[in-house]
Formats: sequence, structure tokens, C-alpha cells
Amino acid sequence: MYPILLEIGPITIYSLWIFVAIGFFAALLMMNKLVQKTRLSLKFINNYSLAIFFGGLAMARLVFVVRNYQMFFQDVTFSSFIQIFSIWNDKGLSPWGGILGITLSLLYFARREGENVRKWFDVLSVSILSAITFINIGAFFDGSNYGTETNLPWGVLVANSIYAVPIHPVQIYAAIYSGILTFILYQLFHHKISKEPGNITLIAVGSYSFFKILEEFIRGDESHHFFGFRETQIFALLALLTTIILFVLKTRKKKLSNNETNANTQ
Repeated sequence: MYPILLEIGPITIYSLWIFVAIGFFAALLMMNKLVQKTRLSLKFINNYSLAIFFGGLAMARLVFVVRNYQMFFQDVTFSSFIQIFSIWNDKGLSPWGGILGITLSLLYFARREGENVRKWFDVLSVSILSAITFINIGAFFDGSNYGTETNLPWGVLVANSIYAVPIHPVQIYAAIYSGILTFILYQLFHHKISKEPGNITLIAVGSYSFFKILEEFIRGDESHHFFGFRETQIFALLALLTTIILFVLKTRKKKLSNNETNANTQ
């Protein structure tokens, strides 16, 4: 693996952060394309894209710090306080925290500006998936989020893993399915299913959560476990169940509405 891309004196450039930056700009490009396609306000995203990004970054760090409080609060000193903000040193961010932060930030600004929240979530969900694709590639070069041992010919050796044998390149698997989902969901904006705001979001969250659950079965890095399942699997399962329930309720509501309309016209 190549966690450090370049060192110039005291400056260290990490591979992960390079791909995070690429993912961020890929998400912005995707968002601009979809905004034009859905005829949403370009002015809105131009005004608030950085605020939404930093909202996600702050929440990603906050969730990571809370989950790993023992790393930061062993003693109460100025240096330990500064360490909370030193993202560039430990690269500690929670992906689910980041998604939550971006979601809450978008929800806040969209409502404040009177924007169609569900349409924006459709655009945001696909844009986030495009960013996740590149972030997973960065994780591969960083050697983080690694998999379990495998006999498959494409197994890789990771120096900072707990395995001394080839392991699954889970990050590449994740990049592949995230990229495929991004492409499919982008194409769905040409389909009638996108005419009803919120549908793309439900499909994006549900499909990504499904693949995330499968991915976690071959993840080999450390994680909290509950009832034999990895923490991320539980979050992904809850997200999947929530999207299924919302989709069923939405379909039923639409069916009842159509029945009422037909009854009134008879």
C-alpha cells in the first residue's frame, strides 16, 4: 500500500486525502450535472456547497471522536484538545457521521431557502455515491478498511493489517459497486421513476446499504460488534429496512390517492 503519496519537508501528503479531495470535486461535478437535469437552483448549491461539505466533515469527525473517546480524553490537556481537530494526523472520520452531517446540512439550508428537499436529496444521494467511489480507492492505497484473508488470485498483502497472508481488497470491491450504482442511478434520472421526488434517494440508500451489509462480511479490520454483527452492518441494515418501509408506504399512499381520484371521476 501507499498511504503517503509525497513528503516535502514537514509536509506530508496522504493518498487518502488526495482521493477524498477528488471524491469531493467529483460529487460537485455530479451535483452540477443533476441540478441542470432536474432544473433545480444552481445558485443554491453554489452558495451552500462548501457549508454542506464542512457540515459533513464536522459531523464525521465528531462521531469518530465520540466512538473513540479513549484516544482523545485520557487526560485533559491543551495538546489532547488540539488532537481532536488534527484530522490530518489520525485520518479519523466516520463515513456514516459524514453522511448524516451532509444530510442535516442540506435539509437545513434547503428548508431555509424554500427548496424542494426531496429533489435535492435525490441529487445528493447520487453525488455522495460518486464521492464514495473515489474515497474507497483512497482507503485501498491507505491500507485502511481492509478485508479478511482469501485464496483468490487478486488477494493483496497489507502491512498494517492483522493478517500476514493475502486478504480481500474490500476497498476495491466497494469502489466497484459504488461506481456501478452511481452510473445506474444517474441513468434513472432519464426514467419516469425520477419524476416523483424521493424515489432516487430511496433506491440509492437501499441498494448501497444492501451491498454494504455484504461487504462487512469480508471486512477484517477492527469494529464494534453487537449480536455477532459488525456495527456498520447494523447501521446499514437499519437504513435498508427504513427505505423498504418508506417505499412501501409511499407506494400504498400513491395507490390510495389514485383510487380516490378514479372514484371521484366516476
